[in-house]
Amino acid sequence: MGGTVAELYEIKDDEGIVLEVLGPDDEPAGDGGGVTAGETPSDTEPDTQPDTGVVEEPAEPTDAPDVVPQAAPSIASRASWGARYPNGDLTLSGPAVEVFVHHSVTAQLSPDASIAAEAEQMRALESVGQSRFGTGISYNVVIFPSGRAYQGVSWNRRGTHTGGRNSTSRSICFAGNYEVNQPTAAQISTAAAIFGAGKGRWWTRSAPLAGHRDVSQTACPGRYLYARIDDIRTGSGSTPPSPGEPGRVAVDGFWGTATTRRLQQELGTTVDGVVSSQSVAWRDSNPGLTTGWQWVADAQGSRVIAALQRRIGMDSGQRDGKIGPRTIRALQGYLGTPVDGVISRESRAVMALQRRLNDGRV
Repeated sequence: MGGTVAELYEIKDDEGIVLEVLGPDDEPAGDGGGVTAGETPSDTEPDTQPDTGVVEEPAEPTDAPDVVPQAAPSIASRASWGARYPNGDLTLSGPAVEVFVHHSVTAQLSPDASIAAEAEQMRALESVGQSRFGTGISYNVVIFPSGRAYQGVSWNRRGTHTGGRNSTSRSICFAGNYEVNQPTAAQISTAAAIFGAGKGRWWTRSAPLAGHRDVSQTACPGRYLYARIDDIRTGSGSTPPSPGEPGRVAVDGFWGTATTRRLQQELGTTVDGVVSSQSVAWRDSNPGLTTGWQWVADAQGSRVIAALQRRIGMDSGQRDGKIGPRTIRALQGYLGTPVDGVISRESRAVMALQRRLNDGRV
C-alpha cells in the first residue's frame, strides 16, 4: 500500500447530489490488506487473461465437433470494442458470492444506437476507470439500452466497482443514468439472462443480486433501475409476465430467451431458451434477436429453427436450422406481417409470433 491514501471519485448530478462513489477495493475484513486466498497478483504478469466473448454451443442438427456447452447470453468480447488498458489487477479463483447492479452515469444512448457508438462509450467508460484506478474498466459486463452486452473486466479478474467487495463479487452495469431514465425492456431481459446463466459458473447459485446502494452511500444504480432488480433476479431472459398470467411472454417484439423457451415448448424440442449455432453474418442486421442466440462463424443450425421451418411450410431442402433472410421472409409471410427478411427491434413479426405463443399455438 505504501502509505498512500486512495482517491475516491464522486459522480454528481447538476444539483450536486452524489450519484456514484467510485473507489479502489478495500479488502474484506481479515485480509490484512494483502492478496486474498485464491488470488494471484497481476503486477508482474502481462494482460493475457481470457476474455468472455460471444459464447457457442454444439450444433444440434448435424455432426459438429464436441465442445463444452456454455451459458446462453451473448456477450461481446473486450476485443470487439477495442479494450486498451489492463484487464483488472488480480486473478480471482472460485465463483463470486454476491452480484451488484450499477449504472455508469455516462452518455444515455438510444435503443437504436449503433454498435460503433456503444463501442465508443465502452472505451470512454474504460478511460474513467483507468484514469482513477489504473486497472482499466471497472465493471464486469455493461448493458446498453439496445440490450446488447459487452464484457468489461473479465469474470475471473478483479475490477473496481463495489468498494470492499471487489474480490468477492461481480458487477452488472447498465450504461447510462437510471436516476433520471427508465431502463429498457431489452436491458432488463439481457440482465436477467446473464444473472441466471452466471449461477454456478461466475457466481454461486445462492449469490444474492443487489443494488450498489444496498452496501454503499450512493444512489447507484438509480431509482428507476433499482426498482427493477427483483425483475432481473426472478426473470428468465425476458421482461416478467403480467401478474396473473404465468407462462406468458411479453409481446414486445424482441426475440429473447423467454420467447425461445415458449417456442421450444410448442414445437416439442429441448427447452433451454437457446437458439444454438447461428451465423454471425446475420446478427447485426437483426437487432430484434436478443438473448439466447448463439452467433458463430461456422453455423450448424438449431433444432428449434429446423422445427419452425417445418411448421411454417418451408421445403425439406431448406430446413437447415439456420435463421437468415430466407427463413425470416417465410416466417413473416406465414404470420401475415410485412415481408422484408429482417427482424428489427420491436418487430411486428416477433410480436405476432409472441401473441400466437400466448394463445398456445404457432
